[in-house]
Amino acid sequence: MGLIPRGRRHSLGRGRGTEVVYPDDMVERCRQVAERMRRGQPWQMVALSLFAAGVDLPEETVRIAYRWALRVEAPTDDELEAAEDGVGQLLSTAAGRRLQTQVAVHVKRSGVAPNESPASVARSVLTNLFVINLGGEVASDEAMIEVLAGMGLPITELPPEGRVEAARLIGSVMSAFSAHELADVAGTAPVEELRSAVPVVAQVLEMVPAELRALVPRPVAELLPVLLAPMVVQAHRLEADVVADVVAHTRAPERSVASSASQRPATMDRMLVPGPSEHQEREERSA
Repeated sequence: MGLIPRGRRHSLGRGRGTEVVYPDDMVERCRQVAERMRRGQPWQMVALSLFAAGVDLPEETVRIAYRWALRVEAPTDDELEAAEDGVGQLLSTAAGRRLQTQVAVHVKRSGVAPNESPASVARSVLTNLFVINLGGEVASDEAMIEVLAGMGLPITELPPEGRVEAARLIGSVMSAFSAHELADVAGTAPVEELRSAVPVVAQVLEMVPAELRALVPRPVAELLPVLLAPMVVQAHRLEADVVADVVAHTRAPERSVASSASQRPATMDRMLVPGPSEHQEREERSA
């Protein structure tokens, strides 16, 4: 499977047969693999653990391990039904129930959906996060606002129209990080780019509140930096697209306000940037 390097066979000369020569670090590599092995544990987890530790693995081994880790096997084509099943499985675990409690606390503190049970809204938040992870879309702006509030973001501090705009924008960004999108990134990005993203994720995870980190089982927590590395690569890609758009529109000839200002909801589609004027500059700053 590529967890340890293959030996190289070469001839010893006429009539003397052949021998297999292994790299000098072969014993150390075997030790690294052996200490990560557990009965019944998939080899792909061992591969990801070695990759996170900086071990040089064949590219195909890394790709296969990522595809295995990021695959989504939904029991139905209905994204909402699949998401509800996923949440049901999550809440059957102690960690899942603690997570629901944390989300409910955020929901109650934010004041969204005041006439509904915080626990019920929290379950809806988790379901919608599953829907996004499956590549689907949240049904309404109000539901997306609840998702952001349940995650602890200060969405309710914005005026009503600002909440809707922010919810649409963040919803479009979140959809770029679905499991399917990340699996595609892991399958196409240079392996060294994925490797360089691992320590970035580790630093970000240090900023996550301890009570949330405690909800993640230890074996999963150890692999989170490598599992989330495609998110960093995807973020860099989105950043590059935005910068390219800004540069392109800066160099483009001025356009009239009527032809350039867009009233569409926030999407990941490229949007024209208004030309410079005092009124438009105020609008840009507001946006």
